[in-house]
Amino acid sequence: MKNKPFLKRIAVMSIVVVTVWLFWPSIPQPQITVIKSTVSTPTIKPANPTPKKIPVKANTEIAAIAQKITANDSATLVAKAYAGELNFPPYSQPLSNQDFDRLEPNYFNPQAIPVDDLGTTISAELSKYRYTYPETVFAKLSGENIDNAELVLVDIASGKSLLRRSFEQNDNIWSAEFDGERNFPYQLQATVKARVNGKNISIALALKYIDSVATLESFDPAFNQDADMVIKANLTTREKGLYRVRANLFDANNQPIAHLVSKEKLNKGSDTIDLKAHQSVLQGKTAPFYLSTFSIELMSPAPGTPTKYGDSAINQFEIKDFATSSLSNIPYQPSKQEQQRLQLLQNMAQGG
Repeated sequence: MKNKPFLKRIAVMSIVVVTVWLFWPSIPQPQITVIKSTVSTPTIKPANPTPKKIPVKANTEIAAIAQKITANDSATLVAKAYAGELNFPPYSQPLSNQDFDRLEPNYFNPQAIPVDDLGTTISAELSKYRYTYPETVFAKLSGENIDNAELVLVDIASGKSLLRRSFEQNDNIWSAEFDGERNFPYQLQATVKARVNGKNISIALALKYIDSVATLESFDPAFNQDADMVIKANLTTREKGLYRVRANLFDANNQPIAHLVSKEKLNKGSDTIDLKAHQSVLQGKTAPFYLSTFSIELMSPAPGTPTKYGDSAINQFEIKDFATSSLSNIPYQPSKQEQQRLQLLQNMAQGG
């Protein structure tokens, strides 16, 4: 009896570990943003209003409800969610307008900071989070009573300033830009230094600037292979290794259908990788279809070695005259490993 609390804690920890293990590949990398200000109360205020704090009484009630949720309940929820995912293959997952991280994987979230006690803010942002050489980096600053501002690119590892650019004003928007270099450090920070109402304000914006290791050149016409619509991607790689290619599939009305993922070892030079859309996401759909939002990654070969990225020479590929009726209606059969994961979760849900 004395060991029950300990066993419950072990069960909950196991659920967390398993959940991270199951869903780790789909977790996007966060943007690490540091914001500094000389204002007396340098609290970061996000672009969207922060919800009001819940009173202590409400917190107590929520805590009481949370205590009633057992380890078995948590495992049951995770098991049901994972079982739902297994209705579709991992390489062809349904996509909706709510999946913002997949629809806008390179989105930069604007950063806002208060400049006085009245809640007045200024906001800064970059045109995107990750840039590929030789793309130009664009920065925007907005707000009232801005006297002047400059953009300073900093090497985070050494703290060294790499370049400085002044912001130029157009109406109430201030903008700055700079050209990239192949040999920029891996860890970069664009610091906005502004003078607002006689106060010095600093906003740090994290970014990545990379030299592409591979380029997506084109696609071959789609063809059917059992239950899959297959689209062969043609790449030029500058390094060999394990590559992961992602793309979003849309219908003729630009509505999202599926998120396609393929992972394969590629040689240096010209090589190909197949993206597949399973019949389970194409039911009731008719061509034309469109592929876009391409992401090319050279996976890290070892812990501590960063992932490298590629670019695309095309923005969109149209899939014409493909008959979804040519696909087999065989449901997706989970792999042995996926079945074992589901069985483990179901056993935990049953207290096994």
